[in-house]
Formats: sequence, C-alpha cells, structure tokens
Amino acid sequence: FCSKIFLAHRREQLRATKILQDRLLSHPKIKILWNSILQKIEGDQKVERVEVKNLKEKNTFSLEVDGVFIFTGMHPNNQFLKGLLQLDNKGFIQTDANMQTSVPGIFAAGDVRDKLLRQVSTAVGDGATAAFSAERLIEDLL
Repeated sequence: FCSKIFLAHRREQLRATKILQDRLLSHPKIKILWNSILQKIEGDQKVERVEVKNLKEKNTFSLEVDGVFIFTGMHPNNQFLKGLLQLDNKGFIQTDANMQTSVPGIFAAGDVRDKLLRQVSTAVGDGATAAFSAERLIEDLL
C-alpha cells in the first residue's frame, strides 16, 4: 500500500521475535529511524509531514509523509483495577484458563490480561472463553 515506510523507534534495538525483526529489517520499503520519536504531525487538510526528534543526537528533522500510524507499546490500561484484581508486575490482569480473575465472578479477556500472545485472534478466543465461563457461573447460581 505504501511506497516508503518510516518507522521511528525510541531505542537502538527491537524487542520483537527474531523472525519478525529479520522481516522488518530486510523489507526494502521500510526505513527505521533508530533512537527517534515523533514530535509533531503537520498538514492542512491531511497529514503532509512529521517532525521527528533523534534522542541520541538531539536533533529534529522533518519528513514528508501522507499518513501516520501510532503504536505506543503494550501497557495495559488497568491501573484502576489495582487493589481489586491481581495484576502482574507489568499491570496485566492475571487469569486462569477460563478467564477467571482473582475475584470470583469477574472475568478478563483480551490484551488486558497476562498472556503470551496479544493479537485480535487471541483476544476473540479469550472473549468467547470468558463469555462461556460467565454463562456457566450464572447457570450454576440459578
């Protein structure tokens, strides 16, 4: 879809699996901007350029682009549950295989919970499991 992709990454290395890193690094359309962060998105009616800051060299530069996709990491928005549910040291909700949390009757599904893989397909599976588990719990109460 794109003729060129700029990937601004705030560190000097990636944390992805080796196979994904190899794919990214060998892709001819992708240029990685190491130690860099997006400072500003500019344009009148649409995105026309971005301002990027290199954290190591402390310089700022502009790139002409037609669009921006922002991905800021994998920090769950679960802090409001601290003290209510058991969270791991990164803030993810801990569940059992049935998506049951540390509080009976409260289930968690998707990327908010502690798990190996965070993708739409696993989140959908989590949701189906949590719904089925909740249904069984309700049936047992009746």
